[in-house]
Amino acid sequence: MVSDSKFTPLADFLKHSRAESITMDFTQIEEILQFQLCPSARQYYTYWVPTKTHYLPKICMEAGYKISKVDLKNSKVWFQRL
Repeated sequence: MVSDSKFTPLADFLKHSRAESITMDFTQIEEILQFQLCPSARQYYTYWVPTKTHYLPKICMEAGYKISKVDLKNSKVWFQRL
């Protein structure tokens, strides 16, 4: 697990959710995290894809959710329970 990450508050939120799917806008995610997402989160879909350097999607998966859809134009993210 990617522990002690700046994204841990989002992971905790997801872990405590019982919903099958969750839709949040970027502002809601930032409120949970208590900081602004980096500019690339608003510009590139790849930010939301789990890779060695993209920890937010990894943290979500470890919390039991995958990022199923991202709408950059409307700043929304859909999470689906694994």
